[in-house]
Amino acid sequence: MGLRRASIGISWILITFLIVGAVNQSIAQDIIPLPKKLVKNGSTFTLNKDTKIYYEKGLKIHATLLLDMLFPATGWTLEAVESGKDQSNSILLSIDKSLPSEGYQLHVDEKAVKIHGGDEAGVFYGFQTLLQLLPPEIYNKQLQRNTSWVIEGVDIQDEPEYAWRGMMLDVSRYFFDKDYVMKYIDMMSMYKLNTLHLHLIDDAGWRLEIEKYPRLTSIGAWRGEGAKRTGGYYTQDDIREIVAYAELRNVQVIPEIEVPVHNLAAVAAYPYLSCNGTPVQVPEQHFISRDLYCVGKESTFDFLEDVFEETFKLFPSKYIHIGGDEARYDRWKECPYCQKRKAELGLETEAELQVYFNRRIQKMVKKYGKTIVGWDEIIEEGLEEKAVGMVWHNKKKALEATENGHDIVLALTDYLYFDFPESGISGEVKAAAWMPPISLEKVYQFDPVIEGLDEKYRPQVLGAQGALWSDQFIHGTILQEIEPINENRSEAYFDYLTFPRLSALAETVWTPKSMKNWDGFQQRMQSHYQRLDQAGIGYRVPQPKLLRKEEKNGQYSIELECPVDGAEIRFTTDGIKPNVHSEIYSKPIMISRLQDFQAITVVSRHHYSLPLYFPVTYPQYEKYGVMIGEWRTKDVYADQEVVLEWNATGKIKKNGIYEVNFIATDGDNSMEIRGIKILKNGKEVAADSHRGSSKTSLEENVFAFSIDDYETGAAFTIQANAVGVGGTDTNGVIFIKLKDE
Repeated sequence: MGLRRASIGISWILITFLIVGAVNQSIAQDIIPLPKKLVKNGSTFTLNKDTKIYYEKGLKIHATLLLDMLFPATGWTLEAVESGKDQSNSILLSIDKSLPSEGYQLHVDEKAVKIHGGDEAGVFYGFQTLLQLLPPEIYNKQLQRNTSWVIEGVDIQDEPEYAWRGMMLDVSRYFFDKDYVMKYIDMMSMYKLNTLHLHLIDDAGWRLEIEKYPRLTSIGAWRGEGAKRTGGYYTQDDIREIVAYAELRNVQVIPEIEVPVHNLAAVAAYPYLSCNGTPVQVPEQHFISRDLYCVGKESTFDFLEDVFEETFKLFPSKYIHIGGDEARYDRWKECPYCQKRKAELGLETEAELQVYFNRRIQKMVKKYGKTIVGWDEIIEEGLEEKAVGMVWHNKKKALEATENGHDIVLALTDYLYFDFPESGISGEVKAAAWMPPISLEKVYQFDPVIEGLDEKYRPQVLGAQGALWSDQFIHGTILQEIEPINENRSEAYFDYLTFPRLSALAETVWTPKSMKNWDGFQQRMQSHYQRLDQAGIGYRVPQPKLLRKEEKNGQYSIELECPVDGAEIRFTTDGIKPNVHSEIYSKPIMISRLQDFQAITVVSRHHYSLPLYFPVTYPQYEKYGVMIGEWRTKDVYADQEVVLEWNATGKIKKNGIYEVNFIATDGDNSMEIRGIKILKNGKEVAADSHRGSSKTSLEENVFAFSIDDYETGAAFTIQANAVGVGGTDTNGVIFIKLKDE
C-alpha cells in the first residue's frame, strides 16, 4: 500500500521522487468505491504510445473522452478505431446489454484492457476504475516523464447499489463560476457520483439567466455596493455547456428553483411577487427572509410558469427541485390576497396553502415530464402526484413519504452536510457550526436505509447526497476574494470541505453495505490523496492515526501511523504545535504528560494536517452543559478591560433561556466579567450586564439570556467584557446550557 510509515531522514527530494516515481504494488486493491467483485489474474498490461483504443459503434465520443483523459500525463495521442474485434495492445470499449444500467466489467491481461458497460454510463465508470488502476500521475494535467504506465491484471464486475449518488452545490449564497462547477463535476465523476443538485436560487442571489425577466440577474444576482459588490450568474449558454459536460460524464444536473420561500433575490428584482410589494435589497448577510411568493396572486404562478419554461429548455433532467423548506407564514397571514385564496379553498391553515402551492407547481411541471423534488417539508398530505422527498432533518418524513408512494433521497444534516467541519480541533477552518462536526468515519458509516423503514419500501430509497451550503461566505468574516490577483480562496475552501468525505459518501451509495469496512476504506484512502494531489484537487489532510496509547509506570507510549502515502509525521513533546520542521516520527514515543504531545501529517511544506493531540477535559462540569471555550493568562490584561469572545454556534440550538457559566480552574488572580453580549450573525440579540468574578461564588458567574428568534444556520457569538484583577494569572473554562434541559 505504498509508504505506511514515515522514516527518519527522508529528504523532501526523496519524498517527491517516491510520490512521482513509485508503482503501487497493490493498486488494484485501492479502488474507491470498492467494486462488487475484483479478482487479480497475475498478469500486467503496459500502456504505451502504440496502444490503440477500439470501440463499438456509438461509443466514438466516449473513446475520444478516454483519449482526453490519458493524453495530458502520458503525452500520447492514441489512435481510436471503430471495431468490435479483439486486438493486442489495445483498450476495447463495448456495450453488453446483459449488464445492469451503470454496471461494467473490466478485464486486464498482458494483451488488452476490455471494458464492457451495460450502457454508456457503465463504459464511463469502467474508465474511472481504469484510471485508478494506473499510477496516480495519470491525473496530472502535465506530461509525466519516466513513469511506467503499468496496469495490474484484474477481472472486475461492478454496479452501483443506489441510482441517486449526488452532491448539492450552493452557488446562490456564493457564486462559483462555470469552470469550478465543471471541475466539481470531474471531482464527482472520479468517484462515480452521478447527480449534481445546483442550488441556484436563494435569498442571497439568483444565478440563472431568464431572458423574459432580465432583472432577476441584473438586480437579483448581485449584492452590496462599490468595492463590496459581489455576485454573478450563469448565462443560458453557460448552462448548456455545463449540462453537456456533465452528460458526457454521466452526471445529471438538477436545478433548484426555490418556492415559496428563500426567494428574496427574486423579490428584490420584482417586488410584485411578494405579498406587500415592498422594495427590498439582496441581503449582504445571511438570514432567512420572511418574504414568500404571494400564493394569492395569479401573477406569481404566471411568473413561475415562465421561469420553468426557460429552465426546462436548459436542463434535460426529469427532476426539478423546488426547495420548500423553512417557510414562515407571517406574510401570508397578513395578506388579503392569500387569505382570500385560503377562504375560497376552504383551508384552515397557511401550511395547507403551501400544499396547494406545491400542487400547482406539480401540475405546472408535469406537462414537461418533470417530477418535483423538495426538502422534507414538502411531504404533506394533499400532493396529487408522485414526488421525491429530500430528507434533511426529519427522519419521520422519510417513512411518511415512502408510505404515501413517494421516493426519497437522504441528505441528513448530521451525516451529509459537508459545510460542517470534520472536527472541532482548534485551528479547523471556519465552517457551519449549528450542529456537531461530521467526521470522515461518520460519513462512511451512514446508511441510506434509515431505521424503521419497511423492507417493501426499500426500492423507493433512490439514494443519498452530500450538501455544500455556502452561507458561511456571507457571514462577512471569511473568504473575501482578492480579485486583482485572481485568487481562488473560495474554491480551495470547498475542495477542503469536500474531500475526503466525498470519497466516503461515494462508497456508501455505490458499494453494498455488507462489503463496507471502515478500516479497509482508510487503508485504500491512503493512496488516494496522491491522486487528488495530481489532479489539482484540494483536501483536508487527515491527522496521524493513533494506533496505540498505553500507560506504564507513569509514562505514556504513543504509536502512530501516517494516513497518507508518501507523507510523514512531525511531532513535538513540549505542548507547542508542531510544524514542517519539527522532529520526524519514526517509532513509538514515550511521554509523561499526554497534553504535551502533538503530531501532524505533512504532505508538503505547504500542506499538512491539524494536530493530533490529547486535550484536557472537564467531566466534573458536565452539569453546566457543554464547553464552548476557555480563557488563559494570555487572554486577559491586568486592570484593563478587554472583549473576549467565543463561538456558541451549535450550542445555541433553539429558542429558550440559556445560562453561561464562567468557571475558574487555576491561577492566583481573578477575572472579572463585566457583562456579556450575544450576537447572531454579528448583531446583538441579547445581553446580561451584571458583574461576576472568578474568585467568588459560582452563582455570580452565571449569565442568563433569552433567544427568541433562532434561525437554522445562524452564527452565534458570546462576547464578554473582562479584566484581570491584580494580575493575569487566571485560567478557566466557559460552559453553556439550555436552562431546564
